[in-house]
Amino acid sequence: MWNIQEAELMSSQPLVIIAAETLAVQAQLGDLLAAEVCVAGAINRAQLYDWLVEPSQVPDLLILEQGLLEENLATFCKRWYDHPKTRGCDILLLGAADDAQETAALVAGVADYLRKPLSPLLALTRIKKQLAQRAQRRHLEALSVTDGLTHIANRRYLDEFLCAEWRRAQREGGNIGLMMVDIDHFKLFNDHYGHPEGDRCLAQVAQCLKNAVQRPRDLVARYGGEEFALVLPSIQFDGMAVVAQRLQDAVDQLAIPHVASPVSAYITVSIGLAWCEPQADERWELLLAASDEALYAAKAAGRHQFSETVNLASVRQLLTH
Repeated sequence: MWNIQEAELMSSQPLVIIAAETLAVQAQLGDLLAAEVCVAGAINRAQLYDWLVEPSQVPDLLILEQGLLEENLATFCKRWYDHPKTRGCDILLLGAADDAQETAALVAGVADYLRKPLSPLLALTRIKKQLAQRAQRRHLEALSVTDGLTHIANRRYLDEFLCAEWRRAQREGGNIGLMMVDIDHFKLFNDHYGHPEGDRCLAQVAQCLKNAVQRPRDLVARYGGEEFALVLPSIQFDGMAVVAQRLQDAVDQLAIPHVASPVSAYITVSIGLAWCEPQADERWELLLAASDEALYAAKAAGRHQFSETVNLASVRQLLTH
């Protein structure tokens, strides 16, 4: 059976943590689920509680024997569901074949109850049901933060991500970059080619930007209309221009015809760059305002280029009044 670290390397499958009192029960469940999920065994109380303090990955299901707990079940369920990384992961409890104990467990907050000795077919059916419900919830969560047209992150997720990364940079004394990308003369494109082609163009550019970003931690999102935003945590200032040039080159290589554009015969983009080391009393909106200012400068200078915020101090002053 794998340990938690090994299991996380195989996370394309659902991740199930088995916290059992005995190796025999853990092995029985592990063998039962081996072909279905990625199983991580937490075979003792210390491992379970250590993992709960700082879970390194979000599990899909916890299968738990109540005897493993150092507190009552209701208290543990509250801790589990209050933790930001495990609140969406249900608990399936292993317990005695006792109606009163099963009822108490369900009232305490577990999603389902497996009676011992285990019936393999019944156990597998109930576990699969919990995992299917978890997958459905994840799908709905993904839809809520995904732009329906371009299939990249939407404005809601952009704001949440930027805020979180801003606070991380404040805590750790780090830096963060933001780029605003605008498709040049997109209204003229829509007027000339029609809205269906405009939608197709937006989707192509979105995927192009996403593919051009090389670090897994970076985020590409649709900001609104024909504007996109890229959040680049922990990047050196000089690296911003390198990324911006790569984005422009990638869009140029799409070679999407745009005969109505006064800039080029093909679709092009303008990019505004903003970068800073957030101070303790500053808000993340500073970076949005700065990148907007830089984008305006790039467009005013003729488009199909990128520009950086020259005077970040003026933007800071604007936001403090």
